[in-house]
Amino acid sequence: MPERPQPDALEPPDPFEGLVLDEDFVRSATVNEPSARARMLAERWRREPPVDPGGRRWSPDGPGRSRRGRSAARSERFPRFGGLRRRPGGTRPGPRFRTLSRGERWTAVLGALIVLLVVGGLLFGPNRAHTPQIAAPGAQPGSPRPTGDRALPGGGTFAGSKCGQQGYHRFAATADSLPAEESTGPWLRFASYGYQRSGADEPGEFLFDLELGSGAPLALSAPLGSGGVAVEIEGPNGVVAAAYGLPSTVEGAVHTPDGQGWLVTGNGTSAHVVLPTAALCPGVDEQAVAAGLSPSTDANHTINGPAPYTLTVSIADPEVAELRRTLGTRLHGEVLAATNQLPQPVAKPV
Repeated sequence: MPERPQPDALEPPDPFEGLVLDEDFVRSATVNEPSARARMLAERWRREPPVDPGGRRWSPDGPGRSRRGRSAARSERFPRFGGLRRRPGGTRPGPRFRTLSRGERWTAVLGALIVLLVVGGLLFGPNRAHTPQIAAPGAQPGSPRPTGDRALPGGGTFAGSKCGQQGYHRFAATADSLPAEESTGPWLRFASYGYQRSGADEPGEFLFDLELGSGAPLALSAPLGSGGVAVEIEGPNGVVAAAYGLPSTVEGAVHTPDGQGWLVTGNGTSAHVVLPTAALCPGVDEQAVAAGLSPSTDANHTINGPAPYTLTVSIADPEVAELRRTLGTRLHGEVLAATNQLPQPVAKPV
């Protein structure tokens, strides 16, 4: 027989004694075990936070979750298709536009203005590379300013220290050597003169074609006279261009027996001289000076006055004085000079 416990050894009461596990017992339970679907959703939401219908993403980290984290989660959840994000349900949302900040708006406005300025400059700005440089009527020549003498490109010397002077000539006897009328003996005159500029990016130049006559054989030192060729252009404000020792190209003459000069016989000798615009005084407009070398004309192109600017081209050689003494001419001295102010064969524009 089993032993009975002693009266003083009492057992604790059984908590399940009289318990009936029926439907009422289950419904009255205060703690419910989560269903399988609830556990599945909890696990998914732990990895991928859900999105509410208003488009706001729920974050288990609260409002402080970084924008980068939210963007990364959005990219993982909604892969791109043709530039748009496709929701899990298969619908494609419309394009979403971000509102520009104030700084971004000002940057966009400034960029648009720059584009308009560049395009406007290209369309409406002067195309200098294809615009010929033509002397405008009425252009102001400016006032000559003296400067230093310097060598010219191609040969010769610019007499910049004489700019603005009145009556300057490289050869002192030039003024007395200008013939007032046709005379016997050696002479120098213009066949043509003018100004040209081959391109917008090229410097201009004055061109002079000269004719020489002697009446008797005349030996001149090279390049053309022992002192070379001198050119002066003078206006109301004094000398605006001056150069001496300019090179020349001679045609219609033969070399002297020693090969050091030219032998001029008859009236078929010509010379070509170039004056670069580097020989113009500072502050002088070359095209205005070029326009002022022609005589004044009326509406019918009839000459009615002298040229505003006096052009003088001269050479000097002792053989000129010797030939004049031999021939007994009215003019004396060793200088031959030509000018645009005295009556002579009409100059043909270059």
